[in-house]
Amino acid sequence: MGVSSPAPGDSGPTTSALALRWRPPPLDVGYVPGVDSPSRAEHAIVAALRSLPAGSGEARRIGVCAVGGSGKTTACLGVAACAWARAHFSKGTTWVQLDTSSTLQTVAGAVVALVNLFCGDTASEQLAALTEDKDFVKVAASYMWSVPEAVAAECLVVIDDVLYKKRELLRQLLALIPRATPVLFSTRSEAVVASLPGATLVTIDALPAGDARLVLAAAAGKAMAPGVSPFSDAEEASWVRRVLEKTECHALSLAIVGSMIADRGGAWRAVVEGLERWWMHPHFGCSDSDSPRPSVRAALDVSLELLPDEVYRSAFAEIGVLPVRVGLPVLRRLWRTPLGGATAAGELSAGRSSGVMRSTGVEELIAALVRAGLLRRDVDKTSGDLVGVIVHPVIGQYALSLLGDAAQATHQRLLEDYMGGVVAGGLDAHAWRRLPFWEVQDDGYWYDHVVRHVAAAEDVCGLVSAMDPAWQAARERVSSPLAFQADVEVVLAALTAVVNDGTDKVTLSPVLLGRVRAALALAYEARIAGCRRDNMEAAIKYWERALSLVTRAGEPVLWAEWQAGLGRAHRDRIDGARAANMEAAISYYQKALEVRTLEASPLEWAETQRILGMAYVDRVIGDKAANVEEAIACYGRVLDVWTQAAEPLQWAEVQNDLGVAYFYRIVGDKAENVEAAIACYSRALEEYTRSATPLRWARTRYNVGIAYYERLVGDKAAAVEAAVACYEDALTVRTREAAPLRWGATQNHLGKALRDRLFGDPAANVAAAGACFDRALTVRTRAAVPLNWAATQYNIGVTHHGRHGGGATGPADIDAAIACFRRALEVRTPEAAPQEWALTSLSLLQALIDGERWSAAVECGRALERFGSRWTAWPAQQTAVVRAIADAERALA
Repeated sequence: MGVSSPAPGDSGPTTSALALRWRPPPLDVGYVPGVDSPSRAEHAIVAALRSLPAGSGEARRIGVCAVGGSGKTTACLGVAACAWARAHFSKGTTWVQLDTSSTLQTVAGAVVALVNLFCGDTASEQLAALTEDKDFVKVAASYMWSVPEAVAAECLVVIDDVLYKKRELLRQLLALIPRATPVLFSTRSEAVVASLPGATLVTIDALPAGDARLVLAAAAGKAMAPGVSPFSDAEEASWVRRVLEKTECHALSLAIVGSMIADRGGAWRAVVEGLERWWMHPHFGCSDSDSPRPSVRAALDVSLELLPDEVYRSAFAEIGVLPVRVGLPVLRRLWRTPLGGATAAGELSAGRSSGVMRSTGVEELIAALVRAGLLRRDVDKTSGDLVGVIVHPVIGQYALSLLGDAAQATHQRLLEDYMGGVVAGGLDAHAWRRLPFWEVQDDGYWYDHVVRHVAAAEDVCGLVSAMDPAWQAARERVSSPLAFQADVEVVLAALTAVVNDGTDKVTLSPVLLGRVRAALALAYEARIAGCRRDNMEAAIKYWERALSLVTRAGEPVLWAEWQAGLGRAHRDRIDGARAANMEAAISYYQKALEVRTLEASPLEWAETQRILGMAYVDRVIGDKAANVEEAIACYGRVLDVWTQAAEPLQWAEVQNDLGVAYFYRIVGDKAENVEAAIACYSRALEEYTRSATPLRWARTRYNVGIAYYERLVGDKAAAVEAAVACYEDALTVRTREAAPLRWGATQNHLGKALRDRLFGDPAANVAAAGACFDRALTVRTRAAVPLNWAATQYNIGVTHHGRHGGGATGPADIDAAIACFRRALEVRTPEAAPQEWALTSLSLLQALIDGERWSAAVECGRALERFGSRWTAWPAQQTAVVRAIADAERALA
């Protein structure tokens, strides 16, 4: 379960509604409180919660473990609703429901809700605005780390029904919940509890007989009075003890049996005899480990058997393809066929109106299944309306087992119902059709579940369509990047099974199999889970295998698309030599452009020109000046197609790319190039705003800040002030919590600008600069980002040396500068960063001369001479290096 997705174009749910979306479900009316009963799990849970001394800083993680149907969820609800919990947890209970359909999107929704709870609307709104940052959970965790212990202890978090195969979701949630916040989680596997060091295990076997009687009585609609048995001696003898025996006093079994008896006005014979008959069946109990325990299975079998007819049984079985909580609109779609068939036979009052079922038919089915103990109604407490149903996970699993081989077709039918009117035409000659999920308006269910249904339906075209860039854009816009990552993992598992299955390879045409491999390549490129290096190697492998199945002559459009994909994968490749990867990328892009011409496919041509320009900027081989010129030419061609009026955001992105190219341009006047870069960034900011595109706005403000810092035209003091203002703007979005490395980079550049500031007190400016560098180094560590760490070390060295301001530098500052430069050179080697090595070596040489370390100065200068022309700044710096060496040698003589 997660936060409902808004329709395309909506801004999503307001944070004030988050508490309602993550509230605990209502307790069953037949619940018998157990907190004060030592034989109940609720009593053990509260005892564990109260056992940790106040002020210890760490709350309990309590795993409530039992087989399905034993009352784990009910026990957690009972604890959350008890007087002690309501008094102790002033912020209430946050309920995270997991089930077989739960994904990373479930975690994302819970993350936003928890940030809202602990940090308020502003923080959660900022987090929602920053969901382009793919490291979503870690970003949220950084907010949580700042929550004071006393505040964190005011909330109870319950994570319900953690399956063993979903235990990673539990670990991700626990990683971000403050340690002072107590957490209950229910699971059917003790291995889940054992996997969490320090977790407390509470087990449930069965309800005490007295409480079991009360649950049964409440479910059966019996009147109860304190201290008086709800059943007569005759009832005890005739059926109550028989029910307790056959249900084994398990909560779910008792609730189902009681509901059936209440539905029959107290007539118990058919229900009780049905239970006993099922227990006597020769095959009863011979089931796999995923089946419910015999007492629960018997109750479910009897309930199914006593439903009015096959229409109701079919409708119940189809519930198995749905998650725990589902709305009425989805049920109308799912049950369109059984309702329509029933109407034709006159069995129900449902009818059709413009292709949509009247709610009366759906509500009649729901009412019958509720009376049978198989569903619970989900009612909006504010409006009082029925909004959907709640399916116990064990009951949902049982329903799915009834579908058997029909499950795949049921998933497919629900997909086709949603897609009706969107998909035009049938399969092409290669058995392919594109399924544009993104053209279906989201109803709060579709976006979060379509890929799960596609995978369960084994719809190859649907799985390939799930990696379409249009779906990724819609999914990230309406939900979040993490939601799309959940889809990526589903697609990877399903399509990997396709390519590894020899029978499927036979049935798929070569072109369709190529599409499958290309979709796998896209999935690995987009994937943030696992090792980035391994993901990119897998992407390259699948692009190559896809291309092996088509020719330029036979499938020119696909051939060009996959050539561009292979180029993109090489540009982002981590393995191999950077130079060779860039050359490969350029080669593949150029092959794609043989087909993607301006006349034949202008949009694809423009996109390929753009990524080709990016590759030229990054190119290592060849003349750097010529490469940048080629990049500028590519971007210019793109802007002929991507105009501001037609494609405003894409146009802005190219303007930003063009600004970067002009900033690094070697040809022409440096001052004019910097002015051109500023103009490009300014044009990009016509479309990028803080409210609509916060990350792109912050990035471009950061870029224009760098350009202002390097500006050669106009008043230098004003340019530095403009740079400071740009960096400070960027830091309103690039917070340490939201984007730590980008925050560190911006702090680094802000430090440079403050250090060189011409307004204000120089000593105060240098002190502020030092504070920025110190902050940058808290995230720019040598272990995590060595080259960035070295850049900040270099900047600190320049600050200590003082040459930037032309002021005098004392011996202590010179020693500190030399130490910083040498630390930077441990990473900035001639092999890893040749240009940066040369610049840092020059600064070290100057510091060594000022510190009168003549031998070291000569050694440093000679190394620069040997490097010589490989340094792009050598012509401008050669004279200074030679003079420094001569000065040092004279001092030594």
